[in-house]
Amino acid sequence: MIGGVLAGLAVLLGSLVARVALGVPLPVELVSDRFLPFVPVRVFVALLGVVGGPVLAKELAFYSSFLILIGIGVLAARGYARIDRHRLAILAGVALSSWLVALAVLWPALASNYHGLPPDAARALAAGTLAVLFVLLAGVLDLTRRYT
Repeated sequence: MIGGVLAGLAVLLGSLVARVALGVPLPVELVSDRFLPFVPVRVFVALLGVVGGPVLAKELAFYSSFLILIGIGVLAARGYARIDRHRLAILAGVALSSWLVALAVLWPALASNYHGLPPDAARALAAGTLAVLFVLLAGVLDLTRRYT
């Protein structure tokens, strides 16, 4: 479990650094940018009323993403702990396939950037950042399993 918490914290720190230094949206921002357009306007406005307005909704999403990333790390660690053979190959395969699924699902949202990059450059940077975050998660999981 400690490995999962550490892996989640590593991904959290990496995503915050990418957000501040490079303008890459946080994973929760990418997901919300991708799926909020599918929410009907009346439902969206009602949800904003429930959480206290758009500013509070944004803050709630921002802070809940911390717990979500740590939860993902814990779940990944539990799954990784069950693997007995070919651990590194399976971990690499899962990380790669997860990255590819994330790219496929989030592709339209990857074009956003808080530093004003053009869409193609922003998309490439966001895709690369997601790859680094998946490698970071896998690397910390493997290191903590080996040394704890």
